[in-house]
Amino acid sequence: MSLVLRRVRMPALAAGFALALLAAVPADARAAGGSYTYVTAAGQVVRVDEPQSDTCLPLPGAVRFSNDTTDTAFLYGDSSCGGGWALVGVGATWDAPTGVQAFGVRLGSTAQATRGAR
Repeated sequence: MSLVLRRVRMPALAAGFALALLAAVPADARAAGGSYTYVTAAGQVVRVDEPQSDTCLPLPGAVRFSNDTTDTAFLYGDSSCGGGWALVGVGATWDAPTGVQAFGVRLGSTAQATRGAR
């Protein structure tokens, strides 16, 4: 391989790797418009305004969850957004089956929300 071709090829490869790395790193989380409200097992009602999207947010054991944000909500059985999940669409409400509580929520797209689901 000629020296000229090597000089052109190496910077091109480096630029390609840099672009691939930038595409693989998620952008800063954005806020979902609106709010969500949940009810704990003890009956406490909590409202969260303008929550972050595409971020796992812990819940203290929600038995009811109302999604009035601009994003789909995914509820999880643990605070790290792992385990089973339930989908709560925009404008929808989720009522937990007997004995079930949600301990994490992630708002956003299906692809990002299901990363933590098992």
